[in-house]
Amino acid sequence: MRLLLLLCLMAVPPTVSAQESFTLTVKSPKTFGKSVTLTVYDGETTAHKYVQRVKEGTVTFSAPISKPSAAQLAFAGKRQLYLYLEGSEMNLEVNGDDLEHSPLSGSRSNSQYRYAMETASDPKSLADYLRSNRTSPIAAFVLYRQMRSMEPTKLEQLYGVLDSVEASCYHYHAIGKYLTETRALSEGMPLPDFEFTEGGQKCRLTECLFSGQPSVVFFGATWCDICVRDIAVAEKLCVDSVTLVTVDIDADRRGWDSPYLEKLDIAHLPYIIVLDREGKIAARDVRIWELKRTLDTLKKR
Repeated sequence: MRLLLLLCLMAVPPTVSAQESFTLTVKSPKTFGKSVTLTVYDGETTAHKYVQRVKEGTVTFSAPISKPSAAQLAFAGKRQLYLYLEGSEMNLEVNGDDLEHSPLSGSRSNSQYRYAMETASDPKSLADYLRSNRTSPIAAFVLYRQMRSMEPTKLEQLYGVLDSVEASCYHYHAIGKYLTETRALSEGMPLPDFEFTEGGQKCRLTECLFSGQPSVVFFGATWCDICVRDIAVAEKLCVDSVTLVTVDIDADRRGWDSPYLEKLDIAHLPYIIVLDREGKIAARDVRIWELKRTLDTLKKR
């Protein structure tokens, strides 16, 4: 009898805890498109993406979630809204005039994130907030949102404040990756090689450079009037002793989505990078009125 009871107990499967889920209902204006994309950053290096069509001005997302996680809503016209999700029922009413302050209910973590973004708006308050919340993944998300407006040295200091064990999450790793890429694009480093389209043909930057000669890499587009004007000036300044490489982003059908633009952290046009005789970065984001002085200084080295 005891043996039978023991066997029965052994046959009972272990209790499995229910997977926590979130539900996010979004009320979106008609001008924001017919579909909405939700990206949930619930892993250290991975993210999950969900796409739903808007029906009668509303779209609902529901999926498992292992812990409170940062997320991004993407609408038509590249409009984006960041928020924080947790295993609860949340409602978001998109404010077309002030997207960042769209009211969202049902998420305690989201309230903490909004509060953090508002109180950490200047460098001193951001540093104080990070020190007080160094183990919070929300802190890593707040720093991620502001990192591109910072000097790399300052960002590196603030990044070092975060606890790499407790705050380890997607955006903590994303900041680390951004810093690594930024260091690779700093002055004195070789400009990473990249492929672009010229005259309908694929070519690489290294194929266009001449050893022992300074170079100017000019990124522009045919629709950009300022680019057309500045390239004419650059052509006059780059004579026999300086190589001029022009990269027209329109020549690639991907345009702004061309991989080299993100790889080189180029966010506006025109954009000029000056290389020394060894192909190392001498200056980035050089304005056309600074180009002559930059080249004259380089030639004297």
